[in-house]
Amino acid sequence: MATVYYDLSELFLSAGSKFKYYGIARTVLEVGYELAQSKANVRFVIFSPAHDRFFEVTPRIGAASANGVFDVGLPIEAKPLRFRYSYPGRHALRDALHPLMRKVVQMFSLKRWRASVPSGAVREVDLNGQILVSLGRPKMMSDYLVAMDEAGVRPRFFPLLHDMIPLHEYAHPRQSMFARNFAHDNHIVVEHAEKLLTNSVFTKDEIERFSTAGRMCALPPVVPVPLAQELRKANEPISLDLPDVPYLLGVGVMTGRKNLECLVNAMLLLKQAGRPVPHLILAGAKRKRTCAYVDRPEYASIRDKIEFVLDPNQAELAFLYENALALVIPSFMEGWGLPLGEALWMGTPGIAADVPALREVGGDLAEYFDPDDPQSLAALVERLSSDKKFYSELKAKISQGHVGLRSWRHVAQDIVAATSS
Repeated sequence: MATVYYDLSELFLSAGSKFKYYGIARTVLEVGYELAQSKANVRFVIFSPAHDRFFEVTPRIGAASANGVFDVGLPIEAKPLRFRYSYPGRHALRDALHPLMRKVVQMFSLKRWRASVPSGAVREVDLNGQILVSLGRPKMMSDYLVAMDEAGVRPRFFPLLHDMIPLHEYAHPRQSMFARNFAHDNHIVVEHAEKLLTNSVFTKDEIERFSTAGRMCALPPVVPVPLAQELRKANEPISLDLPDVPYLLGVGVMTGRKNLECLVNAMLLLKQAGRPVPHLILAGAKRKRTCAYVDRPEYASIRDKIEFVLDPNQAELAFLYENALALVIPSFMEGWGLPLGEALWMGTPGIAADVPALREVGGDLAEYFDPDDPQSLAALVERLSSDKKFYSELKAKISQGHVGLRSWRHVAQDIVAATSS
């Protein structure tokens, strides 16, 4: 069996981040754990911007890790500064200063590395011609692909792409530079890929559509590897006081593409109709625009129903799911939609926007509404709250359907299979 080098750079470069429990970093962590437990010939690597090359590392697993599941096994103090290796388009002054700035940033990162990485903790590795699998963000992959091109190193590259959302109309207008960088990074990643993996069939279709439209370069073979619904429980401390009334849960719900507007307006419609309004817990990172939105005068009558739980750890997240009346995910677009799958895994009803990726996650176990119509969400919330027979039958259906949900082991197995076929 060929050796698979699994890229942990996402975890290394985001060490200490408050986002470590969510999204892409969580995906890298969970698949890494399963690969470490598998019989596949897997070795773990990180890219060091301090050296412009890859090193093999020995991750810490289970109780030995910082999070109880899996980590890179390097001290957080070794985390390098990040400086882009390439940019879309030309800019005379920036391009002239870039080599010098890159060396300055590299010097600071190298100082951190030498001060904190124990001797023998890592081993240099030559990835030329080797299978390299990465599930990280394209901006991190593009940096090390540029560095490897400069060094004449060409791995057999198998990246997994999570979405094309920044190229859509849902991107915030002030993020136009982000969208250009995103397109540039993805172009580099796709050009280097022997085979392209995607986190859902929907994302595969999106990438192929963008390529056909000329907004993406020609594609190698594209293989969907749907992510998991599994939420692995952790032994971290739980420091939460839950409301003593039924509550809806939103995980990472914000304004804009994540469509907090629909959820809050559905609650307001219930209030205006004289119907019971459930409590709402919004769990995730603190966002100023989210707080500002729910504090608007028009929502004063329901503001006391909304509570924020900032940066819950994995154990706290599971606790929130377990005790929720339902999870609500109103997004206009997702690449996969981890919270919906996690809620179903925990046996909690999921109320999701009727969009392709969320249909892929929730199947016939979730309930769906029109993300452009707060009234359709309000009606569904009221039914869940008031129709005990409907709610009981929904819970039973989710319990019976658990056997068909995907685990992170399934994802890891599919990734290894994709590299060998």
